[in-house]
Amino acid sequence: MTTASSATVDEIIDLLKEVKPGIADQDVEPSHSVVEDLGLDSLDLLQLARRINRRFGTEFDLDAWNAGADEHHRSVASIAAAVAGGDHA
Repeated sequence: MTTASSATVDEIIDLLKEVKPGIADQDVEPSHSVVEDLGLDSLDLLQLARRINRRFGTEFDLDAWNAGADEHHRSVASIAAAVAGGDHA
């Protein structure tokens, strides 16, 4: 997995809190699962992917990222790594 910068992780966390305002007051860690720990559903994930694409000017491939869920458990860090280096694991 590509190591994402802490700035990228922080930006992903900010986007997560925009998509899911109910977690705004929570401490979100890179190891948190966006589904199991933070409660995002499929529509939230689609919104998150769109916001990531706009913010970073990249094509975050939600399907490819989801395909690696057994490996990365849909962690915040795995999203940041995918954005930073195109690695989805």
